[in-house]
Amino acid sequence: MTNQAAAGTAVSEEAVRRGNELKVEANALYAKKLYVEAIEKYTQAIASDPTVPAYYTNRAQCHLHTEGYGAARDDANAALALDPGFIKGYFRRAAAHSLLGLLKEARSDYREVTQRVPTDAVARQKYIECDKLYRRIQFEKAIDSEADRKRVADSVDLSKFTVPDDYEGPRMPLRKRTVPKSSLPTSDGSGKSAGEGAAKNATKGAEEEEEMVEIEEECVDLDFVKGVADWFRDEKTLPERYMYAILLQADRLLRQLPTLVDVTVPDDTVLTVCGDVHGQYYDVLNIFKLNGFPSSKLMYLFNGDFVDRGSFSVEVIMLFLSLKLLYPDAFFLNRGNHESVGMNQLYGFEGEVRAKYPVQGKRLFALFQETFEALPIGHLVQDKIFVVHGGLYSRSTAKNSAQPDGDGVVRLSELRDMSRFYQPNHNSLMCESLWSDPQPQNGRTPSPRGTAIQYGPDVTREFCEKNGLTMVIRSHQQVDEGYEIAHNGQMVTVFSAPNYCDASTNKGAYIRIAPDLSCTYHKFVAVPHPDVKAMAYANVGRFM
Repeated sequence: MTNQAAAGTAVSEEAVRRGNELKVEANALYAKKLYVEAIEKYTQAIASDPTVPAYYTNRAQCHLHTEGYGAARDDANAALALDPGFIKGYFRRAAAHSLLGLLKEARSDYREVTQRVPTDAVARQKYIECDKLYRRIQFEKAIDSEADRKRVADSVDLSKFTVPDDYEGPRMPLRKRTVPKSSLPTSDGSGKSAGEGAAKNATKGAEEEEEMVEIEEECVDLDFVKGVADWFRDEKTLPERYMYAILLQADRLLRQLPTLVDVTVPDDTVLTVCGDVHGQYYDVLNIFKLNGFPSSKLMYLFNGDFVDRGSFSVEVIMLFLSLKLLYPDAFFLNRGNHESVGMNQLYGFEGEVRAKYPVQGKRLFALFQETFEALPIGHLVQDKIFVVHGGLYSRSTAKNSAQPDGDGVVRLSELRDMSRFYQPNHNSLMCESLWSDPQPQNGRTPSPRGTAIQYGPDVTREFCEKNGLTMVIRSHQQVDEGYEIAHNGQMVTVFSAPNYCDASTNKGAYIRIAPDLSCTYHKFVAVPHPDVKAMAYANVGRFM
């Protein structure tokens, strides 16, 4: 007896039996949430018997849990190639498309299921929800494309917002600051940021001197920031006026920074590098409890993905921006792939902002996006340690790749020269900085995530050699022990969201870097948080 593969390859009875045994083993691993191990077993089952569509869709489900959305889509396509009527194939592909932000394609897959199985209520509901989300996002894009392209930061008039009389939280102190008159809001409620006003003034030349005026504005101090940390811990929100004030000041500060920020660790100072925290506010507070609250002597660098998934993302990002304002030269923030509109619309941040600020949520979310675009892409610690959220680059991304003698290695100067005020897919340099992952084998391969690449030890070694680096610190991937040292010690992953998404058993970690660049690695476990589950505000959870 044999099974007949779609391509005409006969599969022996023994191979069929062995494939089924491996599938059973893989199912048991999946039940224990050992998704990586389950993927390997399903892969072995497919190698034994490539004719069973369920092996591909089961592996696709594991890829969905490990954020290998591109690989999940490939497996779903393989299953449907074997059997175009295999319903699970459409479900898995729809989930992968949703998680990749390809809602039009996901909607098409769900529609296909409803047409093939009209009585499937689950498919019908998923199609309705996906269609509704797709239409809303398309409508908002259409409105945005038709509108005058003014930045939100240039149109916010803080005088229109007051702190409620019954507000009992921390109060922002006042300070006086001199600004160009042109930067102030106009009578129609519009205005320019101080940066824009100064830029326009510079073009006038000496023929006309800009009029300067003194204003009084809120600011942050240590008492306020510590008060905010406690206020958020008690699940309370800041007034709209304070939200706008902090965001506007942070946006102004961040836009003055280069795309690649140089960091010096002075004597008697420590720099702590943390990875993804993904809205896990109470674990952030635990980091500060274990390692110390940020100060000029205890510097921090949070390496992107502050928001989404976890349901306290507003608290995380507002505390981080407040700390950046308090310690501009000692508290550093890198952009991650989740500091982007596409991710935020799907993975919870937009929903959380709108839920916590029902009146101003839409406008606040737009201002968050402008602020995220101002975040630096990388930090360079004392010329030797490159810190970036995702990782390294394709050969074709390097500027010299088209030259006959080009080595295809990106230079840090290319990051310094890159304009970053866009969404991550604006160019390959930005996209790969935020999305790429390391792999154990040499060379480069397409990423199972469906975007950017995976790269091996040889790529890391050459990148470090050409740029005079000792190591790269990146994040972007959950690792069981919170950190992972790879590529002969030159590529370190740090991940700071323990018990990721309330669904994993991983630890979190942070790295302490001394002035001599010696590194110590510290692991920690998750702490309890209020009864609001991860992904509570997300749109994609319902499509899994």
